[in-house]
Amino acid sequence: MHIKKFTLRVLMAGVLSLLLATPGLTAQDTKAAQRKPMSIEVAQYTKRPPVNKKTVAEGRRLYENACIFCHGDKADGKGPVAYFLSRDTAPLPRDFTMGPYKFRSTESGEPPMDEDLFRTITKGIKGYMPGFAALDAADRWKLVYYIESLIPEDFEDVEPVPIKVVGRPVPMTAMSVQRGYRLYQKAKCWECHGGGGEGNGEKAPKLKDDWDIPLPPANLSMPSSFKAGNRPEDLYRTILTGLDGGAMPSSQEQFEGREQELWDLVNYIRSLSTL
Repeated sequence: MHIKKFTLRVLMAGVLSLLLATPGLTAQDTKAAQRKPMSIEVAQYTKRPPVNKKTVAEGRRLYENACIFCHGDKADGKGPVAYFLSRDTAPLPRDFTMGPYKFRSTESGEPPMDEDLFRTITKGIKGYMPGFAALDAADRWKLVYYIESLIPEDFEDVEPVPIKVVGRPVPMTAMSVQRGYRLYQKAKCWECHGGGGEGNGEKAPKLKDDWDIPLPPANLSMPSSFKAGNRPEDLYRTILTGLDGGAMPSSQEQFEGREQELWDLVNYIRSLSTL
C-alpha cells in the first residue's frame, strides 16, 4: 500500500514537472491546471446527461413538479408559499432569473459551477430548502440545466474560476484552535458573528442582503445554521468565497498566499459548537 502511494506521488510530481516545462504554457495556464473544484460531497456528479433542448425541457417539467411552490411559476422566488417561509427576514426563495449566487466554489462575482448547483439541489439548504437526493442523479442535472437556461448570459460560454484550495483540514488541536481564534479576532469576524459566535455582533442588527432585506448572521455555535454545509471543507469554501448577495464578503484577498491558515479558523469555528 505504501509503495503504491509513493509511486502515485512520484507520477503526480512528474506530470506537474512536465506541465511546468511545456513550451508555450504560461504561468496562468499552470495555475489554472492546479485549480480543481473542491469536493462537493455528492454522488455521481460527473455522470450527467447531455445539455440540449430535450433535457432542459425535462428540467422544466421537474421544476414545475418539485420547485414551483417556493420559487414560483416564473422562477422569480415568488411561489405561493414563499411568504410563509421567512416573511420579513432573508433568505427568501431564490430568484433564478437574476444573480448573484451565494453557494459557490468559485471566486466572488463569478457564477457558480454546475457542480455547485447540483450540490445545492442534492443536499438542500439547512433550515430552508429540502434536499432532493431521492431524485435520480440525471434528473438533478436536468434541473441544473433548466435553472442555468433562465439566465444564459451568466452560464453559456462561461468558465467560472474555482477558488484556490490549499492544504486540507488539520487536526483540531489546542494550538490550531488558538491560532484560529487570533484570526477570528484579526479578521473582525466578531463584528457580525459576536465574540462567542452566536450571531449577536454589534453589526448584526443592521445587516441586510442586496435586496435590502434584514439578514441575521449565522450563529456559529449551531452547525445547523451553516447553510452551505458544516464540514471543514464547507466552512473553508464559505469563508474564502463569501456569500454573494448576502452580507458576508469574500476573504480571498485578505488571505491571499496564506490560505492554509484558514484551516485553523475553521477549527476555531467548529470548537464553538459540539460538532
